[in-house]
Amino acid sequence: MTILQHLTALLGTAQTRLAGGANSIQAAPWARAIRNVRQARHHRSSTSVARQMLDRYPHCYLINLGYAGFPGINLAEYRALSTDGGMPLVRVSARDLATFEPCPFAPVTFAAHGAILLAGNRKPPSSHALVVIKAIEETGWHILTIDDACRILEGCDVSKSASVCLTTRGTWITMVENVANRLGIAESLFPICEQVVATRTAVMVVYTPGLPKPMKLWRMSLKGIMPPLPPVP
Repeated sequence: MTILQHLTALLGTAQTRLAGGANSIQAAPWARAIRNVRQARHHRSSTSVARQMLDRYPHCYLINLGYAGFPGINLAEYRALSTDGGMPLVRVSARDLATFEPCPFAPVTFAAHGAILLAGNRKPPSSHALVVIKAIEETGWHILTIDDACRILEGCDVSKSASVCLTTRGTWITMVENVANRLGIAESLFPICEQVVATRTAVMVVYTPGLPKPMKLWRMSLKGIMPPLPPVP
């Protein structure tokens, strides 16, 4: 083997090891945590939040961020169209509204009344709490709506669960609690869900693996983007 061939082989080995090292670093829990926080901050803008709500819910109200008075919605319409957890409301600017390709009269209504109702993907949100928790784990961040929070809290009720697990302490927990415990976020997730339901305000949660249990799930306020929902009977 010539010197050039030796050098080529050494270079190939070094590149392989460097690539393997880079992949290991990217897969490390702390690296995932950093990536999750960055992506969550990137998706915390008004337009990004609005697009996610329109993707996840049949309808969404866009509230005029620059409205001079108090923007209003038709409460009868809201109650008729809302899901169990309430229809999302997202604050956006008039410039942002143009990016959603609404109906022709939407800008006029948006300017006159301060809010406009837009149709989403016309599919009801997932009713399974495990789907929400899986999304938190896989994506690394999630907008936790009232609907999500209600599903998770309901999933913690042993009397209503389809299956339960026996712990080493001799107690029974639901599959929702089991999965949340496996991720180390149960201590944070359930109190956050209770607060979301109580305040009727969505939050963004960020999964940060590799940190101690109390810090594996962070909460970012969305009150400036998603205001509290009106009460419904």
